[in-house]
Amino acid sequence: MSHLETCVGCGAVLPAIPDGAIHRYMTSSAACWSAFNELSLLEHGAFAALSVDAFAVHHPGTLSPQTTQSVAIHLMVLHGVLKRGFKPSQALWLRSRPGRPSQMSKHERFHWLTPPDLTHGITVSDVIAAATPLERSTRLESWVRAVYALWSAAHEAQIAAWFNQFVIAEKI
Repeated sequence: MSHLETCVGCGAVLPAIPDGAIHRYMTSSAACWSAFNELSLLEHGAFAALSVDAFAVHHPGTLSPQTTQSVAIHLMVLHGVLKRGFKPSQALWLRSRPGRPSQMSKHERFHWLTPPDLTHGITVSDVIAAATPLERSTRLESWVRAVYALWSAAHEAQIAAWFNQFVIAEKI
C-alpha cells in the first residue's frame, strides 16, 4: 500500500512520490505536480488551454516578484475567458499581453493578492481520475471555474482592473 500525502497547495490527497520533482516556485506536493504533468498528456476538451492557469493559481507559492506576477497573469487569463467572453483558445494571447514591453517594470505592475483557502473542492487529481475524455473535460471546466471563483470572491475588482489596464489597454 502506498503512502498518501496531502498537497500543501490545493489539499489533494495523492500517493506520495518521495523525492519527486516539484515546480520551482509554485507550492505543491510532488504527487500533485506529477498529476498536473499527466493531465497535459491526456485529452481533455476546450478548457485544456486553461489547465496551466488553474494549476498556477491553485498553487500560488509564496510572496515573491515572480509568484506575484504569475498569479496576476494567470488570474487575468481566467477572468478574460470566464468573465469577458474570450475563448479558451485565446489563453496564450491573453497570457502574453500583461508582460509586453513597457516603461513600467513587469515586477512593478502587480501586487501580491492574499490567496483564499484553496485546500478544498475539486483539484487536478479529480480531473485526471475521470474515466473518459468527456468526463475529464467536464471536470476540467469545473476545476477552472471553481478555482477562479475562490480568487474572485476576494479579488475580482483588482483582477478586472488589471485586465482592463494590462490586457485590454493598447498601451501600458
